[in-house]
Amino acid sequence: MNGNKTNCVLLTGFIILAVFCSSGYMLKCYNCPLTALPCKTNITCPSDTDSCLWIKSGDRTLSDCYKYSNCDMNGIKEKYKFDNFNFKCCQKDLCNRSQTTMISTAVFSVATVMTMIWILCF
Repeated sequence: MNGNKTNCVLLTGFIILAVFCSSGYMLKCYNCPLTALPCKTNITCPSDTDSCLWIKSGDRTLSDCYKYSNCDMNGIKEKYKFDNFNFKCCQKDLCNRSQTTMISTAVFSVATVMTMIWILCF
């Protein structure tokens, strides 16, 4: 029985490392043109961008990959040609989803790991 617990602990540690540690990390962001519909398309951002951008102009939103150092009112206004808008830049995977559909990806990751541990250890 003691060997089983040791194996379970080692397996749990390995799963956590495999899920949360990646050597070639690339940011993923939602990527949709200015639309009133919720954005469901996501992409792996190019290497010259390091943040996700969310813009709301009126009742429409835009989601894209963006360079964090340019994430200010003037930089966004110049690139996207908006006059009246709100924006958010963030640096976590898929953090630029619509404000009305904010469901944490971390919750799903933790639930998946916990389910795998439960199945493999008990």
